[in-house]
Amino acid sequence: MKIVKVAVVCAAAALLATAVAGGARAAGRVATCTPGTKAIAGVPARTFCGPAKATVTLNGKTVSYKGGSCSTSIGLFSVNIGTVVLGPVKNAPEYFGVTATAKPRSQARQTIALVHAAGHHAVIGSVTLKPGLKSGTFTGKEFGAKTSISGTFTC
Repeated sequence: MKIVKVAVVCAAAALLATAVAGGARAAGRVATCTPGTKAIAGVPARTFCGPAKATVTLNGKTVSYKGGSCSTSIGLFSVNIGTVVLGPVKNAPEYFGVTATAKPRSQARQTIALVHAAGHHAVIGSVTLKPGLKSGTFTGKEFGAKTSISGTFTC
């Protein structure tokens, strides 16, 4: 249950930063993604759309996410891909999110949250943002576990 709570906190931080920024809408986006807020099983959720992509190595397996957005606001950079649900739901949708200080450099103690195959993963780790804040890398250990999570993202 602690992991779900930490994942919700990490996701909420990413959601806050994106909401303040007003969200990003990509020109020429395919109509299969509808960004915005909704409820899933009575729990608030937000879907992100756009060109952002991420590749994650989780438990030795590669997981790909695509169709998200990046934003910068209140001194934070966020990438959000998929649908973040702000509470416990059965069969949560796929989601990937990173929130870090909006500066191109390597940064410790940043937040990474992901949901894959209905499993929630919260990571406090190192995030490296590249100049221009359009791509980066991350690595860390899952909160409360020994699972290593790493990967890349682009906006």
